[in-house]
Amino acid sequence: MHLSSASQRMFCLFSLVIFLCAFTSGVISHDPKKPTCCRKLTNKEPVVKITSCYILPATRKCLAAVVFLDKNNRLHCINPEAPWLSERIKRLEQNGVTCEDYTKSKDKDMVAKHV
Repeated sequence: MHLSSASQRMFCLFSLVIFLCAFTSGVISHDPKKPTCCRKLTNKEPVVKITSCYILPATRKCLAAVVFLDKNNRLHCINPEAPWLSERIKRLEQNGVTCEDYTKSKDKDMVAKHV
């Protein structure tokens, strides 16, 4: 009976880990409005209104990415090579949304501290 109880605990723990992994977005951030790390990228263009934009450098654990924050506070890690990206950034700038560039040397230090 002791083995059965231990097996049940392991199954519950495993299920919890799988559940948490299924709902991660691939973005690591201490402040949702200031993303610091992307581990997964997409080439799909978000169809929702974008309120903020960040250009992040590659680090030891993170991928280079353009990160969009949408009106629902969801983060989108965009592949910097996405063919539609430059046009979308131009449209964002026309609407008053500028992409903060964290690839400059002083900003790289800020990013590295949070990773």
